[in-house]
Amino acid sequence: MKLAVLLLEGCMESAVTGVEDLLGLANFVMRRLGRETRFHLKKLSIDGKAVRTSRGTRFAVDGGLEGASTFDAIVVPGHLSQAMPTRFKEQELAAASAWLKKQHVRGALIGAFCSGVFLLAQAGLLGRRRATTTWWLQDSLRHDFPDIDLAPDAVLTTDERIICSAGPMSWVDLLLRLIEMVEGPEVARICADYAVIDTADRTQAAYIPLAYLQSRDPLLVKADVLVRRARKRPMTVSRLAVELRLSERTLLRRFVELTGAPPQDFILRRRVERARTLLTTTAQSIKTIAHSVGYEDESSFRKAFRKLTALTPQEYRTRRSPRSAQF
Repeated sequence: MKLAVLLLEGCMESAVTGVEDLLGLANFVMRRLGRETRFHLKKLSIDGKAVRTSRGTRFAVDGGLEGASTFDAIVVPGHLSQAMPTRFKEQELAAASAWLKKQHVRGALIGAFCSGVFLLAQAGLLGRRRATTTWWLQDSLRHDFPDIDLAPDAVLTTDERIICSAGPMSWVDLLLRLIEMVEGPEVARICADYAVIDTADRTQAAYIPLAYLQSRDPLLVKADVLVRRARKRPMTVSRLAVELRLSERTLLRRFVELTGAPPQDFILRRRVERARTLLTTTAQSIKTIAHSVGYEDESSFRKAFRKLTALTPQEYRTRRSPRSAQF
């Protein structure tokens, strides 16, 4: 597998060194298993000169884009400037865009994570494609590039050899997906096992602070209070519409505008948020917690909890609670 990491000014240094380390470990594992060394990494900048990273240090590269060979996969790291996506100069963007498009046409997988997804969007590679980025940058991405099919809860998306992953550390998920697509699932699994990386399915929804959602509009604050107080009589979309003095149609429109999802998702998130707190701070049974957050049927609660967190309530309690040894 021939992999290139494209470094531009402001790139996140931890991802570049992390990719190097993980691929180095993968090659070590392959040799130990008596297999052929599979992974070859090149660090590239536009002109072949060292690049200043987001930490302000100079990072040496192996070469520039001109004359670079064809790669199996290319990783575009996040680029930060005061914790916001870097806006590249027109000349830099044109050069990077042309090269990435050319590599993609030749068959390369193109992957980006966190704010690096903005570079793919600016390069015109995400139009009408499924994509994701970290939750705190999604509003900017949606505003600047409305033609993207944004998957707000996804940690990882794949669409026509374009792979996007979410947070600043999600280069791990991205790299494992690239390895899986080029070398196969067995090799990706071996790499993950030796690096002790959790590859279980998950969503961003479990990490988005509810306060972040509430801060967008007073309507969400009112809705939150209503859902939290509806313990014995579970909140429904129709009841929420009545309490907020809106038609169900208007309620749906407002929630989609504010959160990118229907009100039922908000209700689900609030219930699960409360359940997560109870799971990690109390010794209550799963059944008791299910009832306390508005579920009469424990199996329905388990299904809803897994939908949002990609974990069962017991798995979540075991992983997150300092009291887990008691359960």
